[in-house]
Amino acid sequence: MKKILFLTSNFPPGRTVGTQRVTKILKYIDGGEFEFHVLTLEEAFYGDTYDKNKPLEQRIPDSVKVYRTPIRDLTKGFTYVKSLITGKKEKTVTERPANGNRNNSVPGKPQNNKSLVSRLAHKGRDFFFSFLEFPDKYIGWYKDAVKEGVRIVREEKIDILLTTAPPHSLFVMATRIKKLTGVKLVLDYRDPWALSRWDKGSRIKTASESYLEKKAIKAADAALFVTDKLQKEYARHYQQFNPDKFHVFYNGYDADDFKGKQCEPTKPPLRFIHLGTLYKKRNPEKLFEAVRQLKEEGLLSAGQVQFEFIGYVARELDFLFDRLAAYDLDDLIIFRPNIDFESSLTTMYEASVLVIVQPFTDLQVPAKLLEYMYTERPILALCEPGSATAEVIENGSLGVVAASQDVAEIRKAILKLLDHLQKPQFKSDIRYIQSFNMKEYIKKLEDIFRSL
Repeated sequence: MKKILFLTSNFPPGRTVGTQRVTKILKYIDGGEFEFHVLTLEEAFYGDTYDKNKPLEQRIPDSVKVYRTPIRDLTKGFTYVKSLITGKKEKTVTERPANGNRNNSVPGKPQNNKSLVSRLAHKGRDFFFSFLEFPDKYIGWYKDAVKEGVRIVREEKIDILLTTAPPHSLFVMATRIKKLTGVKLVLDYRDPWALSRWDKGSRIKTASESYLEKKAIKAADAALFVTDKLQKEYARHYQQFNPDKFHVFYNGYDADDFKGKQCEPTKPPLRFIHLGTLYKKRNPEKLFEAVRQLKEEGLLSAGQVQFEFIGYVARELDFLFDRLAAYDLDDLIIFRPNIDFESSLTTMYEASVLVIVQPFTDLQVPAKLLEYMYTERPILALCEPGSATAEVIENGSLGVVAASQDVAEIRKAILKLLDHLQKPQFKSDIRYIQSFNMKEYIKKLEDIFRSL
């Protein structure tokens, strides 16, 4: 039996997409051949994120031994000084209601009437945090994670150290543990790091990330990537290393999650639903423009169709609410609060069309696409032509792809899907969908572990 230590910040009671992947692996890996230990963060770190039904906790076998350590807040001193300067903590206003009333705000949106001192303090915060939280805020876990990781590896005689990112600071920690213990190291890339299409920073930041990533890749005995394109990109970029260490291991769905969730789509109106956080470049602004044009031409109406965005909206995309008002689309586009995982599965079945927003990257596939495909609801994918996301949609005949920044294409895609709902024009490839069932797909990961 091989012993594996899983170093991860994505773990219950956390409810991240990464936690989905981690718990599926633990549920379906062969417990008779692989003994898992998990090193993660103290429960208090995750705050009040519990789901009353605890679906993610239920995936974890009793045989998995879990170790928890604290994370240090390296920015605590600066935050304290900032509070002294500004006199109070940043205020937030109420959650935006389901009816889309534009006089309210998104959850946690800061008030706009900050003083000059407060604005300068925020600029100073961003500057200092870029150093204190490099490569990300989880670097504060470095000391405790490395110390405890080394102890577990030595005392439990661990064979393989597995870690998953983002956050990519865990790769830095894992590289250090590997150096101190000689344990086999497996890096699991859910998103690219230095090669990211979304997170290009300053030259100094990019150079520093490239240096740390190269060290991690060099130290790794295997590296896993969630798409073929991502694997090929890394194998090409780091071609000086053994190409056999680069493997594809997609995300997968857990069919057990969907038991009792199936239902027919609700109508009227037809519901185009996007589930999940909107952040960084995951910006549906071009979809807004397409809907505006279709409405003005009389091709869309509130009684016919409704576009729903369910989940959080990050601060950098606050302007979307102003855009919604400017386009007079409150009757067609609605933002709703975040919902728990189990409710999201039922909502997927209730949708007429499920929406993916994945612009400016050809390497990644949103993890929720795997849940989307299981429901066999048609998918509207706003992504790059030829991207990993487009390939999955097209290979499985799952829906319609439109270039994320091409309003004309998005218009055509919406109309095509409306026609499809009246008279079906394509049918999902069931065998292709079943190939992403984690219960069977996990065998690929087991083969990788056996090879080490």
